[in-house]
Formats: sequence, structure tokens, C-alpha cells
Amino acid sequence: MNTHARLSPSARYRWAACPASVNACVKYEGSGKNSPAAIDGTHSHTLLEHCIKNNRSPESYIGLLLQDHEGMFGVDSDRISRVRIATDYINTKVGDGVLLIAEQRVFPDALVGRNDMSGTVDVQIISGDHIEIIDYKDGMNPVEAKDNQQLEQYAYGILAGYLSESPPRMFSKLTMTIIQPKIALKGGNPISSHTVEVTELLGERLEKIIAEAAATDDPNAPFVPGTKQCTYCANKGNCSAFNSWTLESAGIKFENMNFIQDAAKSEPTGMTDEQLRELVEAGPLIRKMVEAAEEEALHRIQSGKPVAGLKVVRGSGRRQWGLPDENIEAELKKLRVPKDVIWQTSLISAAQIGKAVWAKRDGTTLQLSPKQLAKVESDLIKKAEGKLTVVPESDRRAAVDFGNVEKMFQAVPVPSDEPSWLS
Repeated sequence: MNTHARLSPSARYRWAACPASVNACVKYEGSGKNSPAAIDGTHSHTLLEHCIKNNRSPESYIGLLLQDHEGMFGVDSDRISRVRIATDYINTKVGDGVLLIAEQRVFPDALVGRNDMSGTVDVQIISGDHIEIIDYKDGMNPVEAKDNQQLEQYAYGILAGYLSESPPRMFSKLTMTIIQPKIALKGGNPISSHTVEVTELLGERLEKIIAEAAATDDPNAPFVPGTKQCTYCANKGNCSAFNSWTLESAGIKFENMNFIQDAAKSEPTGMTDEQLRELVEAGPLIRKMVEAAEEEALHRIQSGKPVAGLKVVRGSGRRQWGLPDENIEAELKKLRVPKDVIWQTSLISAAQIGKAVWAKRDGTTLQLSPKQLAKVESDLIKKAEGKLTVVPESDRRAAVDFGNVEKMFQAVPVPSDEPSWLS
């Protein structure tokens, strides 16, 4: 479904931390298309929903066309392999007396006292006095089930529905599960689960989410910047709190901006160590602020609101053939270009081999197993050293050891029994 509540569960990480962001982001709703990654994730959710509701395996959809609110898409083997991780896990949970529900809209109104916090749960598994909520994620950034704000809000929606029944149905435990197949590509566990007592959810944690939601109703709610809530916030390019926080996080105050201006006019070779350190530390945050400002300027100009002194231009664009391959081949042959020049092949890359999928004659798909990939990694792949990059000491990566450079250039003592021709 493509319907989002004002205080949607998927955005709770933002509105709970920064209550003013809710009203600030209203003007951006429907102003742009979803990213390719988001669209791809929606398609995977759609395939998972079809598998559960129709009791079919992901493989049974190979080559078929499905449709969701993002449009038509073909089901390929790569998507099947990801969704299969979810269906395999779910199949271990189903059985007699177990209720399996896919893509259900839930409403926490009866527990939170408001009607703008609903959301759609990917999968629910109800067994006796136990509920398991499963959220499928198709991204690469790891997400943990423990203390997951989105799943917790889903939980209130599910519990509110059962507690509103007559008589109310009671549950003792609730498990929150994240299934994230792409984490397996990094060698991690694609499934994260955490179980809590329902009494715990209905205590202080319920009071907390009610207070978080109420804070967004205040027309003078504060902007509270931070890495998590600001990264994907549509309003950050128009947010003075974000700009101030960005500079302050780098240890730069507005009254010291002259230093940045002076540094920009200076050669790095003439800077002190302190000046170099301050600029390097400020770099990533200032780049974020500039990128956010550029996004906001583009949004305004595209909306018909010119920004004095700025304009939107197009880049050079990517050059590509304007006809189908066979037509291009025919035209190039007319120009006497040899076939081996027209068609060029290259060995599959080390990065691509882990994702390579091929079909057998019977239509089944194959790919390298984790054990085979481990052998390829150890025996066939040589990892080049990454580019040298200067970062703050707080960075988690290990520092490169250049040794004692001074010793490399010390004078070499001449032996006392030197040959006469050296004297």
C-alpha cells in the first residue's frame, strides 16, 4: 500500500526525535518520485505478499509480471533468492492453529488516543498467546529488531485491534523480527529478532510513544537535529537548526566563519596543523549542508519559485547508442568496422560473481553457494589497497602506519675501513 499516516511507523525515527519535522515536511509530500532502491524494495514486498496470500513459492513466479503502485515489474532470480529467505523463515513458523497474515493495515487508535499513527505490517504470525511481527527490508544498511521504533508502533496497532474485541483477546509475548536478505551478502545474519513481554509494551513504553506523538501537535515544536533524523529528512535543506548543528558538530561557530573564508583563499601548504584538522573534520558535515541546500534550491526552482542568483542546468549526459544493437552493428559494418571491435567481452568482475545467477536446462536457477563464494574469496580474489584518505581520529578504521619516516632519511655512517678511493 502507498498510504502513509501523518505519524507513520516507518518515519517514527524522525518525528519522535524531531517533533517539528512533521509539519515542516508536509509541503514536500508528493513532490518527487521514489528512489530506484525504494521502488525495488516495494517490488520485493509485493512478491512476498503474493507468495504468502497464494501459498506459493517465490520460484513459481520466475519470469512473471506483477504490478504494484510503483508499476509493472518482472520477477527475476535475484529477487526470488532474496524473498526466499523470508518465505523459508516464515514456513518454519506456520502450522496447525497458527494464523498467518500478510500486508494488513493496523490502527493503534484505541491505545494511543489518536487516529494518525496507522501502518501496514508486512507479516503477522499469531500462535496462542504469542504474536510475531515481521518487517521485510530490502536495503543494505543493517537494522536491528531490538528497540525498533517502527515495529513497536506496529505492535500497538495489532494489540489495539485485539484488545478492542469483545471479549478482548490477551497476549503475553510479542516478537519483533527484521528480515533483511542483503545483509547475507556481507556475511551477516539476515534475520534479527527480539521478544518482549506485552505488559512491558503497555507500560512506560506506551506512555513514551503517546508523549512523542503529542509533541508533534505543538505549532511551536522544536527542531532537534541529529544524524539519524536529519539524513533522509526532506526539510533539511531549509532548516536553520540543521545548518547550525552541522557547523557546531564540526566545532565551527558562526562567528568563526571568517576562518573558513580565509582558509578557502589560502594554500593548504601554508596552513597550520590545527587549521588542517579543523577543515578536514568540518568537510563531511559542510558537504551534507551544501547538498541539502542544493536539493532545496532544486525543489523550489522546479516548483516555479525562482531563487535569485541560482539556476538549474543539465550535465553533459551519458552517451549511448540511439538504435537497437542489431541496427548499430549493421551500420558499423557498413563503415567497415571489424566484428571483434564492434562486440567486446570481458571477464566477470570479482564484485559481480557473488550475485551471478544462471539457469539450468530445466529452468531452475543456480548460483554459487556460501562455501563456494568463500573459496573464491580466499583463492581467487586479491583486494587492492583502498585510496588513502585523511579522516578525524574518531573514525573507527585503523590508521595506516607509515613507520618512522625520519629514520628513513638519516645519514648513513661511513665505515672506518673505507676504501682509499672514497677518501
